[in-house]
Amino acid sequence: MLADAIAAERFRLSRDRVSLFWGFGFMPLIAMLFSMAGDLFVRIVLRKGVPGETTVDLANRAMGAVAGASGPVTALFLLIGAAAIFAGDYRWETWRLITPRNSRVNLLAAKLIVLAEVAAWSLLLTAFTAVLAGLFGSVVNHARLVAPPIGSAFLGHFAGVFVITWLEVLVIGALAAVVGVLTRSTMGAVIAGFVVVFVQSTLAATMQAATWKSLAIPAYAGRILKTFVAAPAEVRPEGGPAGLALVLLLVWLIVLAGGAVVLFRRQDLTKE
Repeated sequence: MLADAIAAERFRLSRDRVSLFWGFGFMPLIAMLFSMAGDLFVRIVLRKGVPGETTVDLANRAMGAVAGASGPVTALFLLIGAAAIFAGDYRWETWRLITPRNSRVNLLAAKLIVLAEVAAWSLLLTAFTAVLAGLFGSVVNHARLVAPPIGSAFLGHFAGVFVITWLEVLVIGALAAVVGVLTRSTMGAVIAGFVVVFVQSTLAATMQAATWKSLAIPAYAGRILKTFVAAPAEVRPEGGPAGLALVLLLVWLIVLAGGAVVLFRRQDLTKE
């Protein structure tokens, strides 16, 4: 029954091309265009007549793009896609048609799983568009392409940053699920979710010491984790704060996702 719910949710999202594009495809594409514009600016204005060879590291560009994909601006568009997944049925009043065909736990779990899938594809698209932008920059600025040394730990670093950013994105999506179920509104999920994300991102930017209170802020926990996994082994910071950050990030995801399921099971959907 869960597999049927997942298949149905995938099909519905694939037909909602507007939400799919704006929620999960727009920011990778716009980031690529901004990067290309920056390279053109460097070529035309800053480097005009300046001698010297430049290099473009495609691998680090891809990792940097993925690491920054959980910021407040990206989160705003992510919330648009997540709100369409979790609150769209309230808008179109289709819950009363769907709930007799499957359990409520399966229906909401399917939405969470589909969100996780499409978020992963969005992060892969972010890395791909960053590589394309890097190739464009190398051509425009006549820069030499460089790669990580053979035998380096780059793939492990990239995978770690990817998974951590994915977890941050899922926490934002689970927040949209809770707000969407509570407000029964796509706009409510977007606005309230963005306010929470903006506030916690602002607080994270002011934190210095890695205490349990600061690590309880998802944005700060994600930053500590990405710093830990991306650092070379010889300069890697202490692992204690990173371990606690991972635990707290998972706790946020479980609590928010579980809270959305509990609230949804108790709702009266006879008019939805």
